[in-house]
Amino acid sequence: MSSFVVVGGTGRTGRRVAGLLERDGHRVVVTGRVAAEGAVRLDLAEPDPAVFAGADGIVVCVEPPADPAEAEAVVHHGIAAVATVAAREDVPVVLVSQIYVTRGAKHPEMGARIEARARGEQALRESGAQYTIVRPSWLHDRPADGVRVEQGDTGEGRISRDAVAAAVVAALFDPSASGKTFELYDDPDSPEPDWSTLFAALKPDPEAQD
Repeated sequence: MSSFVVVGGTGRTGRRVAGLLERDGHRVVVTGRVAAEGAVRLDLAEPDPAVFAGADGIVVCVEPPADPAEAEAVVHHGIAAVATVAAREDVPVVLVSQIYVTRGAKHPEMGARIEARARGEQALRESGAQYTIVRPSWLHDRPADGVRVEQGDTGEGRISRDAVAAAVVAALFDPSASGKTFELYDDPDSPEPDWSTLFAALKPDPEAQD
């Protein structure tokens, strides 16, 4: 049995991640920005390093606040702080981000939040931590029905939260996912995903090759 911290584990995607880990017999510390039953309160804008003590892995799955300054504090500086802890303790981090991180101009109404996400991604890459960055397309709550994995942030589409959670948990345990960033899309024509094969085929981030 391993121990994992799911930051944002009270959200719709985070709950699925925590549920999969618990199903497999792992100890899970769920955190949320607001106190909730069964969850530890953790404001990612001011993360308490003690929450991560003894963790074998960390998942960060949070939505950026609408206010640009708060978004910067949460999904940039907060993720950078978590990455520092993960690098020091040598534990893997899986960050759930989003598509459009490299093309925020297409959605100016979300521009500040997207830019903050991009800075958080980069802070994680440069931290020295073991990491995987998962960029879901537009999320929905229907059951997973095939998955397409891409890199380069050029695609459009939607993705089941169930599929995202499955990818996140698989990445936590698969060294071939480390140092890689990828996007996820629904694809009913694809077979049941073999995550290990999919991860192995991905190109490492340039920073991971330095």
